[in-house]
Amino acid sequence: MGRVTVRRPVVRVREQGVSRRPDALAAEEPLEIRVDGKSLAVTMRTPGHDVELAHGFLLTEGVITSADDIATARYCDSLDDAGRN
Repeated sequence: MGRVTVRRPVVRVREQGVSRRPDALAAEEPLEIRVDGKSLAVTMRTPGHDVELAHGFLLTEGVITSADDIATARYCDSLDDAGRN
């Protein structure tokens, strides 16, 4: 799981003037969802619970209709010589 928050510099503008300081922001990263090794969609999400997000996405898109339609779910982390994960 990636980081849920990131520190970024922000500029605060108030009547009293401008100040700069770091602030904690929600992290957002892309998640590619593949079915049978083929890319179906890329969605932006706050890291965490990625498998559950993918299952819900597949259900709402009509790709699956129940948990029985899922054989396996895993993270992809590398490519073979043919470009397949």
